[in-house]
Amino acid sequence: MSYDKHILWACTAALVTGWVLTYDNGHCSGAVTRHSCNWTCMHLTLQWPGSFCIGINNKTICKIPQTVQNWTIHGLWPTRTGHCCDCWPIYHPHLQEIEAELTQLWPSFIKGKHFFYFWREEWIKHGTCAGCEENMGSPLLYFQAAVKLRKHFDIDNILESSGIKTSCDVSYKHDDISGVLTPLLGQNYDLQCVTDSKGREAWIQLKIHLFRNQTLGCPKQEQEQSIKLFSWINSTGHPCPKNTTIFYVPINYENPHEPCN
Repeated sequence: MSYDKHILWACTAALVTGWVLTYDNGHCSGAVTRHSCNWTCMHLTLQWPGSFCIGINNKTICKIPQTVQNWTIHGLWPTRTGHCCDCWPIYHPHLQEIEAELTQLWPSFIKGKHFFYFWREEWIKHGTCAGCEENMGSPLLYFQAAVKLRKHFDIDNILESSGIKTSCDVSYKHDDISGVLTPLLGQNYDLQCVTDSKGREAWIQLKIHLFRNQTLGCPKQEQEQSIKLFSWINSTGHPCPKNTTIFYVPINYENPHEPCN
């Protein structure tokens, strides 16, 4: 094993024991006891492409690929971890085995942003903490776990078969949507919305609460009134209100930031 590989192995081992170290030019430095492995809950966050661009301030950067037609993954996030580890690298070849699935189920909607760079950001920010678990203990295993969960929670078919369909004219009560989701998810989820230019509430995300072993559950964390949905593009959402109707807007590939205009 080369010297660099020894150093990288030491960084990774330190992460698993609760230490966060920085791998920089062949050196493991900046030891901090953050205990990023002591998390107990995760969120599988799914996003609806039809609403994604509504909440983005810069309307010129958003693009929904024509191949995307269903709910996609925003992320698989251990909760209350703080920063994880910058020194656990991910490279494109790590994901080639499942790249076709990730392209469909975990795409980027930002123009010019290669999908891999989106995946890399998610790995660095969240996956390195999830990697404390053996069944998510590498970039490939982490993304495979997210894809498996996305397929298990087949939101598209559940909504379709229950009559919850995309529309610019028909809206739904909060109870209409939760009545469809609760048999599958129990109370272990949150609905998140954005407000469009006409003041309509558009459903944008479904956050599913999971235990560390990827089963449904974990205590619900009290939500703030404003939620940073996509911090890197300055997009803010909020819990879907229960006192007004919610639109499940269609995907508009030509005008994604105003899908109903």
